[in-house]
Formats: sequence, structure tokens, C-alpha cells
Amino acid sequence: MTTPIAIGIFSLPTELICHILLLLHFKDLSCCVLTCKAFWHVAQNFVDVQILLELYAQGFTETPTLDWVDVSSKMYSLKRLASTWQSDFHLNSVSEQTVAIGNILSPYSPSLQSVKCGIWWMWVNSRLFIRECDTNLKSTQTWPEQSFDSPVDMPFFARSVVVDPLQDLAVMVSYGILDTLAHRVFSMTFRLASSQRPHPDSPWPYLNCMRPPEMDPDHDLRFVDQPAICGDRVVALYYYTNHSRSTSNIFILVIDWRKGHAKSSSLYELGGTEASFHLLDEQRIIVIGPEGGMALYTLELDGSPRRRITYVLPSVQRDLDYGPVGPLRPRYVIHATPSFHGQAVHPDLIPDYVTSLESQIMVLEVLSSSWQVILVVDMAIFATNATQSEIPVEIPWSEWGPKYTRYFPHHPSHRISVFGSKMAYALPQDRAPEPGQRLEELPAEGSFYVHIWDFNRAISRLEHSNNVYNCNSPGRLIRRPGRLAQTCFTEDDADIITNHPYTTAVCPMGFSTRHFDRFFLEQDRLTLIWAHPGSVRIQIVSPSPIMPTSEVGLDVDQGQIAHSPELQQTIQAVSPSPIMPTSEVGLDVEQGQIAHSPELQSRHKTNILFYLLSKLRRRPRYPKSE
Repeated sequence: MTTPIAIGIFSLPTELICHILLLLHFKDLSCCVLTCKAFWHVAQNFVDVQILLELYAQGFTETPTLDWVDVSSKMYSLKRLASTWQSDFHLNSVSEQTVAIGNILSPYSPSLQSVKCGIWWMWVNSRLFIRECDTNLKSTQTWPEQSFDSPVDMPFFARSVVVDPLQDLAVMVSYGILDTLAHRVFSMTFRLASSQRPHPDSPWPYLNCMRPPEMDPDHDLRFVDQPAICGDRVVALYYYTNHSRSTSNIFILVIDWRKGHAKSSSLYELGGTEASFHLLDEQRIIVIGPEGGMALYTLELDGSPRRRITYVLPSVQRDLDYGPVGPLRPRYVIHATPSFHGQAVHPDLIPDYVTSLESQIMVLEVLSSSWQVILVVDMAIFATNATQSEIPVEIPWSEWGPKYTRYFPHHPSHRISVFGSKMAYALPQDRAPEPGQRLEELPAEGSFYVHIWDFNRAISRLEHSNNVYNCNSPGRLIRRPGRLAQTCFTEDDADIITNHPYTTAVCPMGFSTRHFDRFFLEQDRLTLIWAHPGSVRIQIVSPSPIMPTSEVGLDVDQGQIAHSPELQQTIQAVSPSPIMPTSEVGLDVEQGQIAHSPELQSRHKTNILFYLLSKLRRRPRYPKSE
């Protein structure tokens, strides 16, 4: 019998095939390993390929902090992240502290605050408070309380501060009485977040924004949201109103705070309290105008904006929302993942993995006076190919909504936080709501429960189909959006819904709603804020990870084996039972899954137990929460 001769790429050594596969993009690699048995065998026996596949499945990209980490530690940390936020997860209190902020008008008075890389900051009463919330890191930085004042030669008052802890940057925005002589409307000051000193990387102590030619001295200045920091750029959107309360177009100010360059331009969208924006990165920005369009702009090297594409949002029933001067427009509030761009002054704060833009979601709160809803938008629509249009394009809701958006009933008291493909949701019940179910508002005295909704399509596809709507099943509970009985959208747009699945998990432990303000979701922690009169209570909780058997390569629930030769040697050293190679377990090339017998499952479970016992002698890079 003649032996078939391998030709082409299959004639190369396995190690060289592995090196070639590592040159592929995550998405191309995942498709390639399903084409034939040879590629699948390489993927099963080389941990470097497995790490790339796991990164693609979870929607992550590595950061430079992992350059010195060995592959085993990388795989462990990835599997640990995948095991968090499972169904009926439990939250362990990591730390708790109270910050005295002085007298405020009420527990729910507006205040600027955020959390990034385990650093919480808050601007209130003209003072900046910063606290470290990441207990996994040894504190190397002190963050004193600061009072920010405008430059003495300015007729302005400090109105807001935004902070980027990674770059130790605090940007203060000051405005007030219009300077008719110098035509200044507002100013920005660039300081160190850890002190009141000017930032040494900025050539300006402060920047003056000049009045547009069409703006009269008696016009009122308004900002769209708060300025945003992304790497070397600070972006601010503003407009003005006249005596008749009509608004101008939105102006955008793009600042390169390291080079000392600024560019102000006018956008197509009108200003108004309904407008909002989100800075994707240093080159792309999303602007939502009062007219109901979500426009993607690219920012040129000099800061000039260029509108590329506009996604039309669903139409709102105007006859339901009427005010003294006519129909009321809904207000849009954007929730998205913070940016991790820029030169990090504190590299120890950078997470090991960040979510790629194509795997992120953006949540829009549509706050209508009749029925409030949330739109969960797949950020893949803002990928690079969407920025290549030379002529501005307008996409109707019917062409993009069903494919990239899910929408749900909502109440403004239900707090939201977004990180990557996950959304943390504060709801008044300890079970996942039924599709299309509208829940009541959070009680002033009672409890709320933390729900984690994951819209990563790869994860939802991997869950078993019999897990749908089964609250007692392990892993994540799969849901599909349902039709809303009551909605603020018009009949034509409300009928256009998506059927894409998402996964849900809920913590059975309730938290007090008394003085609850908001929370912030990160990869492996949740920071909860209670705004008491005169103080803020911060509690950091972390989910208890249930390490799946896939930590050592074997995922019995999904019938997949993905172990590296290094892990095989470790298991063989502590177990008398041999590990069967992948070729002897029964490979399904079409599905990319391994169908193994109950006897083999039992043998592998025994091997895993021995491996976990041996691992107790080693200290993992990410210790489990106590």
C-alpha cells in the first residue's frame, strides 16, 4: 500500500505551519483551522495558536504588559477571564472606603466621575478626588485632593474636569462671562492629575478657545457632554443659543495637547441638549444629533472633521411627547468602553487585555418622556471599512438596525455600565427579565441586583441550545430580544427587530438602593458608588471565578479539547493515566469539535484533578479572590 505524499504547505514541518498560521488575523485563523484536519491538529497542539483563537473568541487584544509573560500564564489569565460573570455568579467585596466631599445639594446631584484601570475620580464642589480601587496592584502613586482654580487673568470659572489616569492628565474647562475684548469663550488647562502643576508634556499652560464669527456676545455657550481624552487628543463639542432659544450647529475643538496644536470646525449636526458624542479613538468620533442621526466622523491630521457615514436611528412618535413649544425630542445618552490609547505614565495600570473595537458594544439610552428604551449597538459598524467612504452616506434604520442592534425596554433608574461586549445592568429583580418585559423603577428603599449581559456573538454561539430560557442550567443563560408591547418608536421602525442571541448572568446578592448613584464595570471588577450627603461610599466587588476545565485545555461541556504539549507533559507527570492525542479521540472537521466517549471524559476529569492539585503549589499571576 502506497503512502500518500504531502504536497504544498502540508509538506512543511508542523512547526513551520504553526509559524505561518500565527501570521494570520484572528478571524482568518479561526476559519483556517476548520478547513482540514492538518490545520486543526496544529491548533490543538500549539499553545500559541490556541491563545490567538481564545483572544478572538473573547474579543481581546494583548497589550505590551504581556511581553514578558510566558504562554502558560497568558492562557491561564484568558481562561480565568472567560470563567467570570457566569450564571448565578457571586460577588466578593474586595475593598470599601468612604470619601468626604463636603455638602452637596442632594445625594443625586450631578457630578463628574468615572473609573478607568482601577482608578476612580470625581469632580464635585470645584474639587478633584482620586482613589485607587485596584487591590491587585501595589500602590505606587498618591492622589491628593485638589482644588482647581482658573488662571488669575481669566474672567472664567472652573466648570468641569476630565481625567485620564494612565497619562496622569487632568483637563480643566473654564468658562463664564464672555470676554468681549479678547473674544474668548472658554479655556482649557492641562495639569498633572497627581498635583496641580502644569503637565510637563504640554507646551501650553492653558488654551483659549476663541468665539466663532457668527456668535454674538450675548449668546449662551453650551457643551455637548464633557470633553473626551484619547491619547494625544482632547476633543470638545459645543454650541450656542440665542434669545429665541434656537441653537447653532455643533462646533468641534480638536486639541493635540502634546504638540500644542488646536483646530476648531463646524459639524453638520445642530446643537441641543439631546445631542451626544463618543470618541472612538484619535481618528474617529461618533456624533448623535437631535435629528436622530448617528454620524461617524474621521479626524484628519490637523484635526479637521470629515463626515463619512450616518446611521439613521429609529423614528420616535412625536405625538406622544409634546411640550409647551411643540414635539419634544428624545435625549440620547451614550455608554461605551473607555479608551486605553496614549503614552502611559503609569504602565502598571494598563490591563493585560483590552477589547477590540469590533467586539465592543455601545448602549444608547433613548430617554423619551413616554416610553424609554435602550439600543445595544454592535461597534463593528464603525470598523475601518466604514471610514473609507469618500462621499457621505446615509444608511436607513431598516438596513442596519436588524443586523447590528438590539433594543430593550428601560427605565432611567436602571443604571448601566459598559465594558467591551458586556453591559452591567442594575435591575430590581434577581432573575433575568423575560424578552420584552418592562420592569418597574428601582425603589428608593430596597434592593437592586447586578445583571451582566454579554453580546459577544462567539460566546453565545458556543452555549448549548438547551440552555435557552433555563434558569437552572449551568454557564450563561441565552436570551433573544423580544417584541416590546409599548415603545416610543413609530410602528414601522418598531417592527424591525433583531433576533441575535446574547447571554445573561445575575448575582443573587442584592445591594441597597438607598443613596445608590451608579456603578462602573471593568474586566474583573465592579465599582459601586453610593452618594450620601457630604460623602461618597465606594465598594469594589469582584466575581468569584469558576475555573472551567478548559483552563487545562479540556472543556467537557462543549466537547472540545485544546491542550498544549506543555500542559500535556504537566498532566502526565502527575497522573498515571496517559493523555490520548487529539487524533485518537474522534475529530469532527466540519464543526471543529471533538466527540469523545464517557470513559475518556472520566479519564480526563481525573487528570484535571491531579493537575489542579499540583497547581496549588504554584502562585498564579492572577490569584483567585478570597
